[in-house]
Amino acid sequence: MSRTLLTTIRLALLVLLGEVFIAPMLTFGGISPDFTLIGLVILTWAEGTIVGIMGGFVLGLVLDSGVANLLGLHALLKSVGAFAVGRFRKRMVPGVALVEAGVVSLLALTHDGIRLIVSAVMSDGPIIQPFLLEVLPSALMTAVFGVLLFRVAELVGILKRSN
Repeated sequence: MSRTLLTTIRLALLVLLGEVFIAPMLTFGGISPDFTLIGLVILTWAEGTIVGIMGGFVLGLVLDSGVANLLGLHALLKSVGAFAVGRFRKRMVPGVALVEAGVVSLLALTHDGIRLIVSAVMSDGPIIQPFLLEVLPSALMTAVFGVLLFRVAELVGILKRSN
């Protein structure tokens, strides 16, 4: 089995466990960490831009299957997010918690912010209040748990610590 496929399977299991079992326990006021974005950043850092984009697209399509009116938006945002992370991954150092938290929070903030704007424009809903009360806290919570998942990914051999 190739290293890329093995890494992807390991990461998919970590993300699945996080989304199904851990995220519901960590929900505060309807806000929970986004383990799919964390997994996407780890996959892109571990395997490169192309694998990250493909993984983001497939993951986005799976998530889009439950949202009929915004079909394709998750796939687009996750693919573009993986491209952005992959584009700058050589300039970032995994293993530094502040860098990891910054990348994950920026990706979560951008992803959820664009999704909020698109859905608000389509339904003529508010933008500022949901951004401040949902998107921002979710991005911060995702960053905290992202750092923890980066350590788990290092322990199981998905990421190699840079010295």
